[in-house]
Amino acid sequence: MNREQVIEVYQDVLDKRRKRFPNHFFVGHEGKKYIRYMTCYLLEQRLSIPIHEIPLRAKAGTLWSHRLKAPAMLYGWNYHEVIDNAYPGRFKPWQFQQAPDKYWDGEEGKKRAIEAVKYVIEEELKIPLKEIPIQINIHFFNQHSLGGGSFPFSDNPLFKW
Repeated sequence: MNREQVIEVYQDVLDKRRKRFPNHFFVGHEGKKYIRYMTCYLLEQRLSIPIHEIPLRAKAGTLWSHRLKAPAMLYGWNYHEVIDNAYPGRFKPWQFQQAPDKYWDGEEGKKRAIEAVKYVIEEELKIPLKEIPIQINIHFFNQHSLGGGSFPFSDNPLFKW
């Protein structure tokens, strides 16, 4: 099936003209491609979310309430992985309203935290090295969703200003 045909099936399912997706619709490489088409269609066209706003506006409930949970479960994907399938490498899990469960846990979580902070400082904001002590504070961490909940540094006394 081409993209237009997949979107037509998806629209029929969403609009209840069709009860369910065809058998084996999401199997294999083609199935992943179909999920990609459907995710992009849902977010960009049906919900009119600009691509750069997806991490802020697309939540698991958004995808699941639009019939994407079953195909995601077929591959064992969480909603971040569904979005990554549609927009490969475009977004980091920590850019979303909620990072995946246990994302910040353990040594791997600390490495991810360092990567996230470094990415925001160097890639997104391009803060010069000499400006880091001036610009990086608790407000920076909160503003960039790097300061609360299970984020590894949130219980560090250095970040309790």
